[in-house]
Amino acid sequence: MAADRGRRIAVIVLVLLLVLPLLALALPGSPALMRVAGVTLLWWYAAVAAPLTAAISVVVARAVR
Repeated sequence: MAADRGRRIAVIVLVLLLVLPLLALALPGSPALMRVAGVTLLWWYAAVAAPLTAAISVVVARAVR
């Protein structure tokens, strides 16, 4: 049962990681296009935040087994 719950949580996290940039682009003022250190937030999300979060969720899901 614990493995199923961990897998379900990991799938939900990964789906949210795919949907979040689309929602950020649709918001008024487009906060995804704001710049931090000369690079847009969408780039930071795609290059750093999303892969790191995905890797952590997979490790946690496997550790629950």
